[in-house]
Amino acid sequence: MNVTGLAAKASTLVGGFALAGLLGLGLGSAAAAPGQPCGAPNTPACQGAPGPGGSGSPGQGGWQNRGMDQGRADHQPFNYNGQQVHPLPAGNGDGWGFWFLGRWIRL
Repeated sequence: MNVTGLAAKASTLVGGFALAGLLGLGLGSAAAAPGQPCGAPNTPACQGAPGPGGSGSPGQGGWQNRGMDQGRADHQPFNYNGQQVHPLPAGNGDGWGFWFLGRWIRL
């Protein structure tokens, strides 16, 4: 392939992308709509993370009220996409995760 043929193909490709962008034919951009802020002055209190027993409030088994045995159960081997995986602490001290098909998955 010569240089002029490569340049022509590249310019056609760039022109196609530009035209698609101008006509709105490309992928749409993501538009996240975050909820109301919480925990700041004059705003409602933040809700706790959902726990195994409920919505995170103290009487319903929220994350802050878990015992040692519940924590041990969280770090047992489990099935992920049909594969048995074993969670372990990250080597850099950045929490826990597991290896899946050569990729580190954070927990």
